Amino acid sequence: MTDGGGVGPSIDLELFHDMVFDLRFDRPAPGSNLEGRFQRAGNIPIALDAPFGETGPMLFRFGDMLSLLFDWTTVQSGMRISDPDHLLFDYTRMMMGFRLFRPAPRKIEMIGLGGGSLAKACYRCLPQCDITVVEIDPAVIDLREQFHIPPDDDRFRVICADGLDYILSAPGAPDILILDGFDSRGLPPALSERSFYDSCRDRLGRNGLLVANLCDNAMAFTTLERRIGASFENRTIVVPAENGGNRVVFASIDPAFPPARQTVRGHLPDTDVVDYDAKARRIVRALARASLEVPGTEH
Repeated sequence: MTDGGGVGPSIDLELFHDMVFDLRFDRPAPGSNLEGRFQRAGNIPIALDAPFGETGPMLFRFGDMLSLLFDWTTVQSGMRISDPDHLLFDYTRMMMGFRLFRPAPRKIEMIGLGGGSLAKACYRCLPQCDITVVEIDPAVIDLREQFHIPPDDDRFRVICADGLDYILSAPGAPDILILDGFDSRGLPPALSERSFYDSCRDRLGRNGLLVANLCDNAMAFTTLERRIGASFENRTIVVPAENGGNRVVFASIDPAFPPARQTVRGHLPDTDVVDYDAKARRIVRALARASLEVPGTEH
């Protein structure tokens, strides 16, 4: 099967990113008629809306795709309108690869809501799991219905709070801590410091697993990976996304992490959301690269 599955018309993600890039220069007024503006788009419906003003998050409709844009430059999330639970971007499917290490977590915390792709996937695939999503921007939370994010219930909630404050002060300890918090300038400084990753480690404890999305330039990747590694005793796995624009980091101070390559297996259900066999193969390749980079190391 194709990794990620899903139904509905195909989406040309390269063309989509081209359109977003051009919007940075055009900056059309929300509600403008964009039909015919981009010749390569042909008859694909295109629309732009800024429900909270031009300084807030914007909604960009590109055919069967609804995306959340920040400040004309940053694609925060994307959703297939005909299949809202489909994980459109590879990095989100790779982040769900945490199930290869912790297949049935009891408690998940997420920093950053965006369009809610990961929140919806966890809610759907893990019906016994308690999920808390922390989002600092109330305007992003106000878009939850448009992105088909489920309402709060006894096992799922979205709270408006600063992610750093939450990590430092909220009670409890999750099995999985997912970091996907970005603003219009990228990863906020408060969520990229060594002290923040130390706090994440302390919150998770020995058996918890960190799953971090990194999206920046090559120099930032190196710095952030080093900081996460220092906080988690270098017990990390770094997997590039297929398009190279993101990297996903898995980290834990569990002495059994990272696992031996031969023990990483797929064979999980819900392959309509993620092809876990494909993700397992990429994680094994990442472990192999890491062992080559550190002479004498074998995971």
